Order: sequence, then structure tokens, then C-alpha cells
Amino acid sequence: MTTQDGVGALLTRVRDWWRRQEELRALEDKEIGRVAADLSMSTNTLRSLIARGPHAADLLYQRMNAIGISKADVDRAAEGIMRDLQRTCACCNEKGVCEKDLEERPDDPAWKSYCPNAVTLETLAKLKAHSSA
Repeated sequence: MTTQDGVGALLTRVRDWWRRQEELRALEDKEIGRVAADLSMSTNTLRSLIARGPHAADLLYQRMNAIGISKADVDRAAEGIMRDLQRTCACCNEKGVCEKDLEERPDDPAWKSYCPNAVTLETLAKLKAHSSA
């Protein structure tokens, strides 16, 4: 199981459990804080990610593919970067623009102006190019 699959599965399980039990509002901040700390994120970020669902970072993988980097390339660069990319993408509010750009013009560098992961993705692409040279 990949990190992306693991995070997605975890978020799905947590969200579904909270919905079924209707306990999200009943959980004490301390309990939610523990789960968030285990995932190395804030309580607010965890709540936001759960609300956005397990596919909230899918556009990240499409963008990575469009610029020629893989999850393995990201994992080789440094531990934790993939999780940070996923979290940032999942919380991004430019999904409509990103999706349209990926469908209509994936090679257009316009995405760099709105994507909160642009600097990291560009750096990873350059690292890959240098290591391949």
C-alpha cells in the first residue's frame, strides 16, 4: 500500500466512522488533537481534510504526472514531502482552475501562479532532471 493510499484509506475510515457515529461534534478537542498529532497536523487541518474526503488530493497526482515526476521521485527526495504535498493539495481552493488546466492544457505553466505546491513540485522536477543527467 502506498502512502497516498494509506492516507486516503485512513481519512475515509475516520470520516465514515465519525459520520456513522455522529460523534465528530461530541468528541472533545483533546481527542481530536491526539489524532491530529499522530498525523502531524493541526486539529483544524484534520477536520478540513476529513470534510474534503479521500480524493481531495487526486489533482496532485495528475499534476505530478503532467510534469514527469512520480511518487517514487518524491519519496527519494525526502521523507514527509509526499504527505505535505497531499495535505496542501487537499486543502487548496483552486481545484476548479487546476482541473480545467489539467484537462485542457497540462503543459501550460499557468498552474504555477495558483498552485500552492508549485515551488515544491518544480524543485522535485529539477532534482529528478539533475539526477537523470
